[in-house]
Amino acid sequence: MKNILITGGFGKIAQHFIKNNHQKYQITAADISTQNNFYDENVIVKNADLNNYNSCLELCKNIDTIIHLAGIVDPISESEDVLYTNIKTTQNIFKAAVATNCKKIIFASSAQTIESYATDLQIRNNMMVKPKNIYGVSKCFGEALAAYHAYNNGITAICLRIGAYEFPEDFTEMNARDLSAYLHPDDCNQLLNKCINTDGLQYEIFNAISNNLYKRLDLSETISKLGYNPKADAFTLFKLLKE
Repeated sequence: MKNILITGGFGKIAQHFIKNNHQKYQITAADISTQNNFYDENVIVKNADLNNYNSCLELCKNIDTIIHLAGIVDPISESEDVLYTNIKTTQNIFKAAVATNCKKIIFASSAQTIESYATDLQIRNNMMVKPKNIYGVSKCFGEALAAYHAYNNGITAICLRIGAYEFPEDFTEMNARDLSAYLHPDDCNQLLNKCINTDGLQYEIFNAISNNLYKRLDLSETISKLGYNPKADAFTLFKLLKE
């Protein structure tokens, strides 16, 4: 079994992935708060502050693949805390991964890296970044840091530009942009599994949305290089298409 470290291990994306994959991998869920531990006994839970490099170093020992989900998700406030925390924790976890000879790191980037493009333009992963907020800027840093380590320090680095991740039962209201960038949790789980198990990659940016009728992000390379086969379509799932 592969040893998988998931930072932000008690967040929404991590919980759904671990719930459905804890028998497939040896998973360590790390988070800054682990008081309400609801995981199966075969999931290793570790309390850790990723602002501390030594804590990251301990977490990464004997780990094959890291899914780095930790950070502050805030595309609204423009707080300097978002920039500092997301840059510092990402820098620490990449540095620790390299130091401990981890083979692969999957970085949770965001569609916010390209949100200054017009909403009627489909974004390919080879287009230059155009963030619209400080949160997006912090994710651009993570993508650049991933490239640095992949091309200079021998680690596979995969950046997933995650769209509007939402459970269907929690749906309240989405604008046209969110629907076109919707990512169903089950499609996200499939994509994470593909990233873990696909060999021969060095550095990649993959767009991460579902099979929406109208797509904010182009999925061509995600499909061709990973074999991704998304199932959900936000426009039919939320019954927003007229008969």
